[in-house]
Amino acid sequence: MATTIPANPVPATVNQLLQKVTDSDPDFRFMALSDLLTVLNIGKHDFLHHDYNTAARTVDSVVRALDDQNGEVQNQAIKCLGPLVKKLSISLIVPMMEKLSSLKLKNSVDNSVPSMAMRAVVEALPRPVPGLAPSREVAEAYTSINRVLIPRFLGQSVSAGNTVPGLFESEKDLTADSVDVLIEVVRCFGPMLQHVEIEALHDAVVTLLEQDKGNSVVKKRAVVAVSMLAHYLSEDLLVAFIKRTVAALSHPRLTSVTRRLYITILGSMARSIPYRFGQHLPELVPFILSALGEDELESQLEQISEGGESGLEFNEVREASLVALEAFLSSCPTQMRPYTGAAIEASLRYLKFDPNYAVDDDEEMEDEGDEEFEEDDDEFEDDGGFDDDDDASWKVRRCAAKTLYTIISTRSSGDLLESGVLYGKVAPALVKRFDEREENVRLEVLSAIALLIRKTGEGIIPDFSIDNTQNEYINQLPPSRKRRRQSSGGGASSFAITLTSSNLSGTGLTSPTLEKIPASGPRADLAALTPTIVKSAAKLLKGKLIPTKQATINLLDDMISVQRGGLAQYFEQITGPIIDAIKLTGAASSSTSLSAAGGNASATAGTLRIAALRLTSDIAKNHSSAALQPYLPKIVSGVVSAVHDRFYKISGQAIQTAEEVVKAITPPRSRLTAQKFKGELEKLYEVIVDRTTANDADAEVRQKAIHALGTLLSRTSGSEGSTLLPEAKRKAALGFLLDRLKNETTRLAAVRAVDNVAALASNGVQFEPEWIRQVAVELGAQLRKANRSLRGSSIIALKHLILSPATKGTLDDSTVQSIVTALIPVITNNDTQLLRPGLLVIAHLTSEKPRIVVTAQLIRALCVLLQSTIAGSVLDSLLVLVTNIGQIGQGKPLMVGLLKDVGVSGDPSIVGKVIGTLLVASGNSAGVTMDSFVQEIKANSGDQARASLALSVLGEAGLRLGTKFPLPPQLFLSQFNKDFDKVSLSAAVALGRAGAGNVSVYLPVILQAMKKEGSTQYLLLQSIKEVLQQAALSSTDISQYSTLIWDQILASSGVDDNKAVCAECIGRMVIIDPKTYMPKLDALLRNKSPVLRAIAVQALRYTLPDENEAFDAILKNYLIDMLQTMLEDPEMEIRRHAMSTLNSASHNKPELILGHLNQLIPFVMKETVVKQELVREVQMGPFKHIIDDGLEVRKAAYETLYALMETAFSRISIIDLYDRIIAGLSDDNDIRSLCNLMVSKLVYMDPDETGRRLDTIAEAFRKTLSHKLKDTAVKQEVEKQDEANRAVLRVTLHLGEKLKTSSGGSGAVSSAVNGSNQVWTSYWEWVNKEFASQLKSLREENKDGGAA
Repeated sequence: MATTIPANPVPATVNQLLQKVTDSDPDFRFMALSDLLTVLNIGKHDFLHHDYNTAARTVDSVVRALDDQNGEVQNQAIKCLGPLVKKLSISLIVPMMEKLSSLKLKNSVDNSVPSMAMRAVVEALPRPVPGLAPSREVAEAYTSINRVLIPRFLGQSVSAGNTVPGLFESEKDLTADSVDVLIEVVRCFGPMLQHVEIEALHDAVVTLLEQDKGNSVVKKRAVVAVSMLAHYLSEDLLVAFIKRTVAALSHPRLTSVTRRLYITILGSMARSIPYRFGQHLPELVPFILSALGEDELESQLEQISEGGESGLEFNEVREASLVALEAFLSSCPTQMRPYTGAAIEASLRYLKFDPNYAVDDDEEMEDEGDEEFEEDDDEFEDDGGFDDDDDASWKVRRCAAKTLYTIISTRSSGDLLESGVLYGKVAPALVKRFDEREENVRLEVLSAIALLIRKTGEGIIPDFSIDNTQNEYINQLPPSRKRRRQSSGGGASSFAITLTSSNLSGTGLTSPTLEKIPASGPRADLAALTPTIVKSAAKLLKGKLIPTKQATINLLDDMISVQRGGLAQYFEQITGPIIDAIKLTGAASSSTSLSAAGGNASATAGTLRIAALRLTSDIAKNHSSAALQPYLPKIVSGVVSAVHDRFYKISGQAIQTAEEVVKAITPPRSRLTAQKFKGELEKLYEVIVDRTTANDADAEVRQKAIHALGTLLSRTSGSEGSTLLPEAKRKAALGFLLDRLKNETTRLAAVRAVDNVAALASNGVQFEPEWIRQVAVELGAQLRKANRSLRGSSIIALKHLILSPATKGTLDDSTVQSIVTALIPVITNNDTQLLRPGLLVIAHLTSEKPRIVVTAQLIRALCVLLQSTIAGSVLDSLLVLVTNIGQIGQGKPLMVGLLKDVGVSGDPSIVGKVIGTLLVASGNSAGVTMDSFVQEIKANSGDQARASLALSVLGEAGLRLGTKFPLPPQLFLSQFNKDFDKVSLSAAVALGRAGAGNVSVYLPVILQAMKKEGSTQYLLLQSIKEVLQQAALSSTDISQYSTLIWDQILASSGVDDNKAVCAECIGRMVIIDPKTYMPKLDALLRNKSPVLRAIAVQALRYTLPDENEAFDAILKNYLIDMLQTMLEDPEMEIRRHAMSTLNSASHNKPELILGHLNQLIPFVMKETVVKQELVREVQMGPFKHIIDDGLEVRKAAYETLYALMETAFSRISIIDLYDRIIAGLSDDNDIRSLCNLMVSKLVYMDPDETGRRLDTIAEAFRKTLSHKLKDTAVKQEVEKQDEANRAVLRVTLHLGEKLKTSSGGSGAVSSAVNGSNQVWTSYWEWVNKEFASQLKSLREENKDGGAA
């Protein structure tokens, strides 16, 4: 049947189609409805409004088609209803709904069709938007619902003069789809439902649940309906229902069915309205705990022992009770705190509930019984055993394990984990259940214990692994996102490449040593439990069930990650089964069941092999080489067998594992015994080279192989490992790297591999000169590429290659010329990432071939650079280059360029340092002398820029010449004036730098001048700051003046301008001599003067970024008390500074505060609460403004929480943290922005708790997005609101996408996505409708960002 549908349909188009809807041929009827659906979708919204007859006929035809004998025609008719509703006038909606509500099917056996049709109609009606007044269309839609559907639900509707029984009263018409109609009505029109309607509907659904009619599917949907209605229950109705529930559960003749029903409803309502429901928990929790009590369990077990039935109803009540208890714990964690102990006891009681399998809890299985354990397990699985309906006790045990998982998830961080409850009670019971016979339960048990182990390690042990951070010396895949402190590049030490154990801990260059186990705490508890866990896990690894083996392997991996090893003494038990898992073939797993839970539902032979390879990699990475040696042949054999697997993920993981094994068997990790494993190393070499050169290998596998080859070559190119690899193979491998360096797809990996090789090469190995030249030229060519990662990696590799002792004397003139030519654009572009190593490369080449390097082009490029802004780390490298240029006698051309082309057009302080450094390094060959700059000062007293530059030059010269500096301090002091202009500040800094070089001459003069009160005190403080800064860097002895300096600083602190400088000076003095001045700083924090206390707080903050072991050793004895003192200070401004100090401590000294955060966090949490006494109203002209004096402190508190999330997440109670984040989402704009960032992080850090908080997050977000500015709002207010909305939408999109991808998981995230979070679901739909264009823009941004 061919039909041409016009682009702009009219009623006549519909009439033509309606004639065919009643055709005798079902195919014609289906096609006619399909065309009608197209017409309704593309037609104008009102094209049927003016043709009542056609619209009515359309309604009749579609309703009639619902009773078609053909199921596809029925489905097509249902699809037509939604678009049809949007095209009809409201006068036809009511009659159509009446027809649908009274529709009796005669030709179809599917009695759910009317309900599905009604649901489609309700979903298509215009619905209210929370926070906005309902429009006329919405009001009319609600009226139709009110007139037709609600009476139909309640049995009050009348059709043709006869009362029609309610949907919930007619057992014949009652289906799950009927209840779904009610759910859809509540979802779409809940905010408009009247009090009496909600009460009646709630009562009707509860009555339905209490009756015997209706199957289990209907009752499950009815429970969902009750939870959705709960959102709109008034407080009186909620209290009445709670009383009704309490009365029912207290009834002496309570049946198991009724008990299970009410317990299920309570669990559902707890998830639906957690905050309102939580107030009534004290009345309800005892009934749940009673159902899970010891008495009822003993009674049931006694009944079973006497030959009674196993008790299906008993199991169902316990299952419902545990599900409800889990809902209480997850949704109302604060209110459930008093019941924590009872909840744990109940969960542990039913975790071992297995009435059909009697075993003594205290019985220890002997090692001889291992074989029997495995055989029983396999026979049980083959028989299908406990899937039998006669024994449903496994469901109870699974729910108990899930409840324990929830307790660990919500109450571990900073709570039960620290108190020892989880390791004292929960963990041993979970480990005992490793021999659980039902796989679903076993996986939940493994999931719970794995979560506890991960919680033990969260935030406690910073990851310094080179695989995650970009080290200064070795740049490995992937590039780092972490910030690290830039080291000074000044002096000849910049060229030294030292690879000592102190700066390479965790890089794989030193053999890992077992960390000292704390005397107490979670780490100690885990270490004590490790033998038991490993013994039980080893038994599971010998089984045949893939999901169980994968979960066990992941558990062991978590233990290694948390303990940084710790399994060395158990290698004998676990190595064999792990290698067998790596070698596992598809045939071996063909008969195994893949049904699983706890995150292993997709476990296959492939995923098991990947997990086993990853575990092997972590074992090699985190255990000493000595412990690994007995098992290396077996490990290498297993890894090699997986490298050539056809599945790229297995092959790629095998390559990564092979790389870790290479690190373990080569120096410097394995110095004395490496020769014994030369054969294993050659096997690894062969497979790595094979994957490197194979063009048919996956690109990811090739890249990983190239990186592994770089690691292998770097370990065998040092003085200790050069004999491990034959020279021919080394030469061939280097040739392969060069080939891959020229290939576009493998270039980045090859650059990083070359970097590894060059960084660790020593004098013992000489690379081919031709290879070095080709690689150097190729690396230089990459600096012009658009790929930023490639440019950054290439410049680091080039630096290591040029500075390597293995390449000394191999660079010819053309190669050097090529490198310099490639680096000059880097200098002129002022790219900080590339500039610092690039300048060091040029500095090194300057010493070797100055004639080729120091050219007019280079000098011109340096002058251009100095006319722009330069980062501090780049300046250090630049000074090294300038020093080298001066020392080889090439300083005069550069000095001319600096004075002529740069001069005062650059930053005087930076240019002055460069010229001063060049002046000293060049000696008499610079073409100018210090007298020239002295005359410049005198001649240009009116030209501030020239005078400032001359002063900076002399100050730098004084610092570098030291006691040989001939100029007196009065030269600088004479330039001080009262206006604090550029010349004065430059003179102050120059005085300090010159004074740091000649302390005995300059410092007494500075201190004497400070005794005179006046405006010069600020300038002299700047000088002292410079002296102290340089003294700390160069370890200059100023002890004889330190007391005078301290006293002068405190004496000058009363002036407002001096406070910040005084604080920094005090901090510098504490760093220089902590033993003397740390107690004095501590005393200042308790001084009566708030000014001195504030200065002391800021001074402590200045000390925290310093890296000094001696300083840290003294600081740790004072830091916590000092932080606590300042956080308790009565002055609000001091508390604000204290928050910043704690923030700095969490970033710079986390190891000093982690163990004491439980003393500090309550102060931070307290400051995040809005204090109404600090909020005041100010009259400004005709307007009133609200001023919050506590805002800045509150903002600092939130910033501190954000910082602690990154460094000490495991030490913060997630419940308390999320409470404050939710409150912050409705606070000031800056605080909202911080809380948005925190929510974005928590989606990954704790997805379960984020899922549980979705409703409250949605309420706060909707409030922000619904905020309307006044018509008189200025541009800044509009931009601020737009930015706030954009931030909320960004987090909303992040939450929606993340939770959608997590829908296959378990816990709160899954339930959130599946619709239990009604407020979030409603908000998500509203946002996607009202802010569609903004969300589209954000999605495109995210897509572009991901592609980049």
